[in-house]
Amino acid sequence: MPMLSESDSGGSVRAAPSAPFELMWLFHNLHASHELVGPYATQEPWRRAFGEEAASFWDDGLRGYTELVVLAHRTGTLLDLDLARFFESLEEGIKRPAAPPTLLSETPVERETILRRLARLAEDADLRARYARLLATVWDAATPEWIQTGRPASVAEAERWRRRLADGSSYLDIIDRPRLWAGRGELDELADAAVERGALVMSPGWFYGKIHVVELEGTVFIGQAVRVADVEVAHRDLAAHLSTRIKSLADPTRLSILMLLAQRPASVTEIARHFKLSQPTVSGHVQLLREAGLLDERPAGRSAVLSASEDGIRRLFAGAQDSILNMFRD
Repeated sequence: MPMLSESDSGGSVRAAPSAPFELMWLFHNLHASHELVGPYATQEPWRRAFGEEAASFWDDGLRGYTELVVLAHRTGTLLDLDLARFFESLEEGIKRPAAPPTLLSETPVERETILRRLARLAEDADLRARYARLLATVWDAATPEWIQTGRPASVAEAERWRRRLADGSSYLDIIDRPRLWAGRGELDELADAAVERGALVMSPGWFYGKIHVVELEGTVFIGQAVRVADVEVAHRDLAAHLSTRIKSLADPTRLSILMLLAQRPASVTEIARHFKLSQPTVSGHVQLLREAGLLDERPAGRSAVLSASEDGIRRLFAGAQDSILNMFRD
């Protein structure tokens, strides 16, 4: 099966794509509470199909499936270009006695959560089986795009990175950043030390977000999206999507209507009477609130009784918050 195992000509830094990191990012993106747009739009059907199961599988508050990267590293499949060997060795990798992974890139809470996941998988055969099925199901959905487009693009980008490294570019030059992660200087220290040891691996990725940094047993893995130029387009698309959703609350009258309906159900006629507005005006406001998913309604004779949707309001604000905060993390 396709696999990159030889060192690049850049000496102290390697460049190699990684199918397990692609899968890690797929699960990170499945956790999104907002629509995936721009270069991530092809993942939106998978988020809709598998996102709920992926988010609830562990139910421990940690987004993503970093433990699968630990297992790929443990089984020697982390730099494979497909996941055939990973899935073949997954059971063995989970059950094999091993020292706790170092994961110096993670916070203490994240590391402990990942260790608990690995322990649970080792102890519970049914959990292992469900875990393997979920990983395989998501990868099966993504495989056609990976084989046709993602893998060739990632391999080509890795070759470009190798040439730049051979010409003297640093890993920060490659990812076009002054530092790895604002506010986390320890990651820069980890990466610099790894360069000195010849233990830094850079992976261009097709399903990636902006960047990842993972330390495992002294090796630091840095990943960045192949379609970096498209990220700004994705951000603009996402901003347009969010502004359209939030626009439903931008009008004081419309927000007042929603607040009224949060207190008690009412019909359009009752709302118009309460605010001393015409029914067409109220109907226009109600339509925008309805399109944003902020209203529930039930038939009442020839009209409908409206009420504020608590779930819809939570989704709107959680989605906007998640989308914006992800700009710091993805």
